[in-house]
Amino acid sequence: MYNAPIIQQSGISNYSTKNQRDIILDTADNLTQIGQWARDCFHKEEERIELFLTLTRKNLNSLQGFPLSTAFVHDYKKFCKGFEKLEEEYRIGISDRSEWSKGILKWASSLTQSSHLL
Repeated sequence: MYNAPIIQQSGISNYSTKNQRDIILDTADNLTQIGQWARDCFHKEEERIELFLTLTRKNLNSLQGFPLSTAFVHDYKKFCKGFEKLEEEYRIGISDRSEWSKGILKWASSLTQSSHLL
C-alpha cells in the first residue's frame, strides 16, 4: 500500500480492553492530524500524511487479532468501510481536499465517540 516499512509487528498479543481502546484512540488522533494537515497545508505535509495513513493502517491491522466487543463491532465496521474509501481516494488522487479532510475528521470523531463501547 505505502512504501515505508515503519513499524515491526510484535509477536506478543494482549487482548485487554485497555489496549484496544488505546489503539482506537491513537487511530483517532492519527486521523485528526491527517485531516488537519489535509485541510490546512496538504502539499507541505504530504509525507507526514502518508506516514500517518500507514500508521493508521497498521493500527487497524493490529485490531484484527482482538476479539472486539459486540457493542463496538457495528461502528468499527462502518468506520473501516469509510476509511478504506478515503484511503483509496488518497491513492488515486484526492479530487477535493476539503471534502476528503472532512471525511477523515468525521471518522476521527466517530472513533473517539465509539471508543467507550469497548
